[in-house]
Amino acid sequence: MKQLKAAWTGFRLPDTDPWVMFEKYARMGYQAMDGDLSRLPGDPVENLKRFKDLGLQPLCTGIDGTNLEVAKDPKKIAEVVKRAEFYGVDKVNIGWNSVIDSFGSHYGNNGTYDSMMVDIENMNAIVKALADEGLKPMYHNHYQEFTVSYNGVSVMDYYLTQVDPRLMLKLDVGWAYVGGVDPVEYMEKAKDRIALLHIKDFTEMIQPRYLVNADKETDFGFTAVGTGVLDLKGIFKKALEIGQEWAIVEQDRERVLKWEDAIACAYFNMKETGLVE
Repeated sequence: MKQLKAAWTGFRLPDTDPWVMFEKYARMGYQAMDGDLSRLPGDPVENLKRFKDLGLQPLCTGIDGTNLEVAKDPKKIAEVVKRAEFYGVDKVNIGWNSVIDSFGSHYGNNGTYDSMMVDIENMNAIVKALADEGLKPMYHNHYQEFTVSYNGVSVMDYYLTQVDPRLMLKLDVGWAYVGGVDPVEYMEKAKDRIALLHIKDFTEMIQPRYLVNADKETDFGFTAVGTGVLDLKGIFKKALEIGQEWAIVEQDRERVLKWEDAIACAYFNMKETGLVE
């Protein structure tokens, strides 16, 4: 039976040598990291070899700067293309947009229709530049793309219809749930546009929307993958059905478990479904 492979993003342990983390995650059963090694100190060639020797691989790279900055600077595009070639990846994260302003400037401040249209203009420029080089630009959703609408159309639907169709999604199923969307149903809807999947879990839907404004003593609704309300097995079945290869674990805030325990818990809960290696 075909299974997904496990990857991670985040889970950076404070004051810990990243190579100690990588070795532990590889021993757990993880096979890749969402991102590249470009921010690590040391020789890039040696770092990449050491990473691969652990049985790990990078899954993507990303742009440096805002979408506006990159859209107006061909040199930044050239840097991304060169970095993607070095790491042997074809997927590139593009930047965030005004719709998620509420994460940095109070809940409910989600930009305007006009700011969204500027975002779309910049996204179109970046997507064309990267896709013309044979790369797959990806947009990572949060909940606001689903909850914010203009003229009766969600921001996510604007992105899928008004941006160059070569734009792919790094679909975060947890944030989709927080946005009021059934992740499995949405995966079917967007199956031809999903490049990678982020697997995040929550205890409930509303509290995570107040990530910035919530009392720091609360748990924000985040929880280790497999201990919340998301239907892991259903999500993984659909992922395999639509041809996905990776299940990428992510958790934005600790709940009870510390990071090292949370990433281990996530892996074993995913493996217990029988649908992840």
